[in-house]
Amino acid sequence: MPTAFGQKLKETRELRGLSIEDASFETRIPVQRLRLLESGNLAAFGSMTYARSFIRRYSDYLEVDASEVLEDLPEGVLGGERDYRYLTQSHGPWLRENITPSVSTVSAPPGRLQSIKSPVPAAIAVFVLILAGTAMWGKHVADAHRQVEPAALKALPVEDNEEEAQPAPTVTSTVDAASVKSKQVDFPVSVRKATPVD
Repeated sequence: MPTAFGQKLKETRELRGLSIEDASFETRIPVQRLRLLESGNLAAFGSMTYARSFIRRYSDYLEVDASEVLEDLPEGVLGGERDYRYLTQSHGPWLRENITPSVSTVSAPPGRLQSIKSPVPAAIAVFVLILAGTAMWGKHVADAHRQVEPAALKALPVEDNEEEAQPAPTVTSTVDAASVKSKQVDFPVSVRKATPVD
């Protein structure tokens, strides 16, 4: 990139009253890279791909036509250690060679090639099992508690005032209410008298 284009970018920015920090904030290009663009030093970018991208973004922001400069810039040179094609063409000893099967096989769908199991379904299943176990245990405890209460009531002693037990009256019999003696149940009650306080 000729320094004339870098000077044009700098002059346009200054005519708009923008500081280099403002332009950096708006374009999200670091200040150091903007200074390199304005000075015309593209060798400091390391790759022409970055330089082209920054020129395009900065010139669009300043509304400066950069099509001629972008056409004149060389493309990235192939064959260096930083080039992606260099890495893919020089298969290092760490890469396995592609094995071509002699018999054509039907490939599995892409989702089934790697069966990484998620722990979420297992966690949900464990949670449901714990919840069901807790519910069953709670029902068992509640049933046992209900069965204990009637047994405790049946165990209370019932004392009859009469020597002989009389059969309970039935609904169909016509018995006078006065003739049926009620059973009196005595519960152990302790009664205390309050002592007066002087």
